[in-house]
Amino acid sequence: MDNQDYSSCSNCNARVVSSETLTPANNYRWTGGNFKVPKVLAEFVIQLDSESKIRLNEPAYEIKRIEKQIFLTQCRYIPPTDKIFLAGYIRANIEYAVKNCVTDSGIGGSIKDITVHIPIKAYTQVNFNSLPQVIPNVPPAVARYFDAKRMGKNFREADRLNVEVFNEPVYCELEWSGIVNAGIDDKGVPIDGFINEEEFQEFTDKSVVYLCMKLLQKQQVSSIDSNGGSKSSSNGNSQGYSKGNSNKCSSVINSGWNFPITDLTRNNQCNKK
Repeated sequence: MDNQDYSSCSNCNARVVSSETLTPANNYRWTGGNFKVPKVLAEFVIQLDSESKIRLNEPAYEIKRIEKQIFLTQCRYIPPTDKIFLAGYIRANIEYAVKNCVTDSGIGGSIKDITVHIPIKAYTQVNFNSLPQVIPNVPPAVARYFDAKRMGKNFREADRLNVEVFNEPVYCELEWSGIVNAGIDDKGVPIDGFINEEEFQEFTDKSVVYLCMKLLQKQQVSSIDSNGGSKSSSNGNSQGYSKGNSNKCSSVINSGWNFPITDLTRNNQCNKK
């Protein structure tokens, strides 16, 4: 290009640093369904029993109110088992009455409060309505060649194959929670002149916790019916293939954990038929 205003200026850095024309990359059809939606794998209610010792900031003579909420920090499914591991805490806000003064017929006090986190941890066995779709990675494959000169393995040449499958995680939803609890003062000190009145700084908290849980996983399905349910593709697996596949082609994915890499590539060939 003829640029009449061109001049060699040492302070001008505008230029094309590098350029290349990209070649096209081929892609191959890999079908598994028309929709990818969260699928409910299981619904259940868990009961957890908790006992803890709680210490107040100062001695109290009455617990006025305890408000509790549940927070989960872990809900982990371990494939291919039927076990779910849970962890979290009960947030308890405790209001209590503190003695400030005493007369011959009354106790004067004030209301204080503390907030504590009571840890909970458990595992439970789940009965699945629909099994999770989890495909493990196949072992790496290595092909070696014969070295005629050394009459043995050729260390300079090898072909390797690595395949990594990225599964959708199984995750939890907390539908509702319920807590039934009892606070027990077992080390109280009597207040002089008042029958059945005593001060305490520690008490035992016993809680029965109910958690309504859902286990879900995003899965690819062929259709969704009018009732909101999903229909898997023709081979019965959300990781499946097009409707023209034979049972032999889909059996590899349905078979579970480990399968030869040649079977996986053969399934891809079945897709193209």
